[in-house]
Amino acid sequence: MLDVLVVGGGLAGLTAARTLDRAGQRVRVLEAAPEVGGRVRSRVVDGFTLDAGFQVLFPAYPAVRRQLDLPALDLVPLPSGAAVRRGARVNLLGDPLRDPGALAGTLGGRVLPLADKLRVARMAAQLRVPAPHALLRGPDEPTETYLRRQGLSEAALNAFFRPFFGGIFLRRDLSTSARLFRYYFRMLLDGGAALPRAGMGAISAQLAAGLDLVTGVEVTRLCPQGTHVTAVTSAGDLDARQVIVATDPPRAQALTGEATGLTGVGSTYLYYAAPHQIDPERRLLLNAEPGLINNAHWTSQAVPGRAPAGQHLLSVTVLGVPAEDDAALDTAVRAELAGWYGAQATAQLRLLGTERLPYAQYAQPPEYAHTLPGHATALNGVLLASEVTSMSGIQGALESGEKAAAIVLGDLAAQSRPRGA
Repeated sequence: MLDVLVVGGGLAGLTAARTLDRAGQRVRVLEAAPEVGGRVRSRVVDGFTLDAGFQVLFPAYPAVRRQLDLPALDLVPLPSGAAVRRGARVNLLGDPLRDPGALAGTLGGRVLPLADKLRVARMAAQLRVPAPHALLRGPDEPTETYLRRQGLSEAALNAFFRPFFGGIFLRRDLSTSARLFRYYFRMLLDGGAALPRAGMGAISAQLAAGLDLVTGVEVTRLCPQGTHVTAVTSAGDLDARQVIVATDPPRAQALTGEATGLTGVGSTYLYYAAPHQIDPERRLLLNAEPGLINNAHWTSQAVPGRAPAGQHLLSVTVLGVPAEDDAALDTAVRAELAGWYGAQATAQLRLLGTERLPYAQYAQPPEYAHTLPGHATALNGVLLASEVTSMSGIQGALESGEKAAAIVLGDLAAQSRPRGA
């Protein structure tokens, strides 16, 4: 009999399994998909390495520093700035200390007036003072309300904060929790953003290394038996003293009967191959105009090796899951890209694939943390490990896996670690 069965091979499940395995527990991970990683995975198409959506790693996440061997991931830091696009016009904006190339654009550009630059600098100085996890406590409000209280102009909100944090929160209206905004802003201040050279899937692969892990097996029902739990699976029944459910929220609810009450937020990604360099920009491209595109990134410019020699990779983020089929969506996105690069250059782009993620994360409005479920479930011997216990993202998934494992092991210090610490 297993000590612990982990259902789901995403970041939370892999972290829980690895923590328990290192503590000497007999652990097995069952993943219904053909590969592990959940939303943090990569695939190769025609020699191009595509991540599942446009994702980056914040190396300053505390759980990342505890759980991952960052040097082994061969991280490539991304420029601490962005290229704000209004059609063919481009303005650079960034941290002049980390991104000297953006100095002239940041100081003289029109994206942020001087008064806004000073207000952002003041906000950054304030957010550097407390411990990062302390930023997740206290009164909450929409991010837009917080930014307006900082004195930021409508132009600053529309040109930078809506598209930039729209790519993080997957909604452009800045209605997300200001506490969460402040936490992410601090993570960027402390460590910037980076990409593993081999793709975001390298994170999941590192966590999965050495585990007893079986893919392609679906758990359909959990049956507590008093001293153990029987998992009914597509490959037969399996007994374990305890079970950790680490699936996506809808599947977790089906297995445990525990409703999270959280609303999913979707996003869509289009990946394009270019036969020659259309844009040398390594920075994130932010769309400051109305349209389908929220942001885009020439990933092969930032991370050499993500595209075959002589070719280039563009990732485009569309918020939500549009009703148009892939062909119609491609046509609409190309029309916007043509406004950036011209019709001739855009016509040379080849669509590598479209990825629609109906549940890319969950909505996190002000005070959302008070509604989050805990790790316990109504089923005896069954625990929950999921970002839904913390925050939607890599930090939330990793720390949830840590805490579920800590409950099994009776590790009170890890159980009491504050959210975001």
